[in-house]
Amino acid sequence: MTERPDGTAGKQVLQTTAASLRLVDDILELGGASLSELVETTGLARSTVHSHLTTLAEYGYVVNEDNRYHLGAKFCHLGDYVRTGKEYHRIAEEVIAQLAEESTMEVDFAIEEHGRVVSLYGNLDFSNIPRFLIDGSPFHVHTTASGKAIIAHYDEDRVRAIIDRWGLPAATERSITTESELFAELERVREQGYAENRGEAIEGFWAMGKAVRSPRGGVYGSLNLSGPEYLVDDEVRATQAELLTRAVETFEHEVEQLYQPSSGDEGETEPE
Repeated sequence: MTERPDGTAGKQVLQTTAASLRLVDDILELGGASLSELVETTGLARSTVHSHLTTLAEYGYVVNEDNRYHLGAKFCHLGDYVRTGKEYHRIAEEVIAQLAEESTMEVDFAIEEHGRVVSLYGNLDFSNIPRFLIDGSPFHVHTTASGKAIIAHYDEDRVRAIIDRWGLPAATERSITTESELFAELERVREQGYAENRGEAIEGFWAMGKAVRSPRGGVYGSLNLSGPEYLVDDEVRATQAELLTRAVETFEHEVEQLYQPSSGDEGETEPE
């Protein structure tokens, strides 16, 4: 069975759909590409690639500009839907705005999907911010504060399933690279109530993340603070941890109020 870009294998995959989605990924990675480049990248016949691109263009997913294919503006609409399609995402945005006024650090909210972490939105704008943290790209859970904060609430089997899919590749010399290190780190996260990233994903980049729990005990995602590592000492860390804890408490309270049944009403269904 074909190995998918997200690491899944052994599942029934429609090869025509897979080819189209691979073209989307390749266009994104290449920053736009010609038909010949995509033929070379995919190894598919020129006529096949052209047919897929024509179909994608018909539905607004790609555009052809000066014989180079780019992703279409439709993805902006899809991105807006992902960011705003759930009520608790709106709450996250409000909490982020408030926390950004109180903290000296940058703020964002991230979720885990398919064993990777994606930052949905935030105010990450300092000059040397790694672009992958703010452009919707997925990144590894074991090298990030947000990822560790989230999976600390998962059972061992679920964590091992993520490791089996993605491995524990090192991003820097400080990255966790063994299961024993990761499980020990997750235990520390549970004990202190938040996770830290001390240059484990990007040299010189520090972050603190705290999981946001749902009323049913699940995990929505992680609220995070981040900035240059040289700015962080014990006093700063303690102050930011306090601010982050209050923000998460506000987040969880607002969600609980949102989905709390009113008198005589079964109320809304709280999403997981």
